[in-house]
Amino acid sequence: MHWSNLITSMRKNLNPPVSVTILATIVLFITSWFCIRTYSTITNWKILMEFGTNPVYILGAGVFWVLIGLWLFSIIGRRKPYTPQAGSVIAVLYILWYWFDRIIMQPSPAPNGVFNLIISIFYLVVFIIILNMPASRSFFTEE
Repeated sequence: MHWSNLITSMRKNLNPPVSVTILATIVLFITSWFCIRTYSTITNWKILMEFGTNPVYILGAGVFWVLIGLWLFSIIGRRKPYTPQAGSVIAVLYILWYWFDRIIMQPSPAPNGVFNLIISIFYLVVFIIILNMPASRSFFTEE
């Protein structure tokens, strides 16, 4: 590769479009949340056991989503062409897991289910739209 091409490529990587910056920020935020959740599970293991909660499940889910988040963040940063598809699949899986967790694994008696459903769908749609915006797509497909 010629030096000028390398410098141009590096400049493009350093200046992603706003949509990609927003995506990366969302992924880092959710990944950080799961880091905190994982750490809290480890430090409060006995308390969780006393209340009849399954800390193994919480820890496993936390570690899983941390690893997925770090992987997604890395492919965003490395401009992999399959990032929009991978991000969309991960977003759908995350929403499905969230509702599985909320309804089956850790039932919540909170009366805000309809609100959470609306917000879940809204954020899923926004995330997928941002992933598939022309600026985002071109960032992941340009050489």
